[in-house]
Amino acid sequence: MRLFRNTSLRRFVRELPLWQLTPLALAIFSLFAVLGPITDILSQGRQNVILLTTSTLFSGMLAVGYGLGTMRGNRWLLGGAIAAQAIWIVTARSVFAGLPQNPVSAAADRVSFDAIAVLTLTMVSYSCFLWFINSAAARYLRVRAEIELAHQIHEVLVPRISTTVGPFEFAGFSKPSGEVGGDLVDVVATSARAPADKPADGWFGYVADVSGHGVSSGVVMGMFKSALRMRLRQSGPLDALLKDLNDVLFPLKSGSMFVTVACVRSAVAGDTLDFTVAGHLPILRVRDGVVDEITTPQIPVAMFESYPFTSASIDSRPRDLLALITDGLIEVFDRKDDEFGLPRMKAVLAENAARPLPEIADRLVAAARAHGAQLDDQTLLLIRRT
Repeated sequence: MRLFRNTSLRRFVRELPLWQLTPLALAIFSLFAVLGPITDILSQGRQNVILLTTSTLFSGMLAVGYGLGTMRGNRWLLGGAIAAQAIWIVTARSVFAGLPQNPVSAAADRVSFDAIAVLTLTMVSYSCFLWFINSAAARYLRVRAEIELAHQIHEVLVPRISTTVGPFEFAGFSKPSGEVGGDLVDVVATSARAPADKPADGWFGYVADVSGHGVSSGVVMGMFKSALRMRLRQSGPLDALLKDLNDVLFPLKSGSMFVTVACVRSAVAGDTLDFTVAGHLPILRVRDGVVDEITTPQIPVAMFESYPFTSASIDSRPRDLLALITDGLIEVFDRKDDEFGLPRMKAVLAENAARPLPEIADRLVAAARAHGAQLDDQTLLLIRRT
């Protein structure tokens, strides 16, 4: 069954309802039921008809138990098949030993019947495999096409960031753990501080993490980005921005979903940055080789219908480095189940803070992935004042 060694296909079979597996079960049954007639041919058509019928049905049913039990990860079905085979091996000889053999005079006709049975069961098996492929596998291909489209949309919504706004430079990216991620990173240039005849030197940067995985998280992520960009066309403090986002998103998503976010915005005063953190990892600031955690303890966006969000400000100095990350970069485990963790991330950040931003990003990700396999979306945004 090499067809089902592919992990994604096995997962697909597990998710199918049992009635859609009927053609596959019939195909497996027919394919292995031929063992009954074949063993009778090897005995020159002398098997008792009861033994022939029983061995034919048992071979097919046992194969179905092994096949579906393995592909669906059903331990009860697989265990039942193993137990049934063990009982057959122990009891079959004693149960069928006393049955009379097929007469020699009828053996030639029996062998002909067995050959016809083998051909018939083989054709039935082949037809049922085609039936399954044309129905269930076609559905699988449609789902894959939809996921691929969602993946392409995700790449458009979350492009790699490498830009400069005023005296600040930015670098960021998001690597989903699957085809579609729920993390978001973005930098938006604003005109709040710029004269009408000069380029904008204001900006708003953030990372966000939608709870859950897959397409549903990707959809909420897209709504969050759209709503936030529309809201940035208006002025107001960051706590008001979070409140408006909460009001928009809460009725549009399932009850168990929410969005954690960490935001930084250039303030009107040139040496000040406004920030807010809602249920997210703290913002990491590197200044003179020391890494500080900056946060505003509060719940994520869209968790409750209303919540009094807060924001704060920090001073900004030349060469300050800010790192906004999602938990996929620290919730990485080695073979001993030891988490990479925020302290290790801070140490790597401090060690490489003087390097160019893209190189810092690469080293942070490399350190996390050297510790263990990626389990969640990995996203970061680096901001440095030149």
